[in-house]
Amino acid sequence: MSQETERRQGIFVIAAFDRMFTRERKNQDGTFTKTHYVGLIIRSETETRLCEVRTKHPEKYEGYKPQQIVSMQVFPRAFKDNIYYSDEA
Repeated sequence: MSQETERRQGIFVIAAFDRMFTRERKNQDGTFTKTHYVGLIIRSETETRLCEVRTKHPEKYEGYKPQQIVSMQVFPRAFKDNIYYSDEA
């Protein structure tokens, strides 16, 4: 019996870590909601883009340094013709 590592399936982004940031949004009832994001810099041969990945657990990314290459599984969502990404389903 050979040992094989279990491969996860899904959509993965391999990019350079940029920074963590938060956004506050005012709800209809007057309360505020704080949302955490991971900023990633995605480079290809033709362009460089900033990708924002929403996260509910920002503590997972505290040890990352700027420009560190990370591989992150993302889950895409669509709302009003825009695509959004999060790190959890």
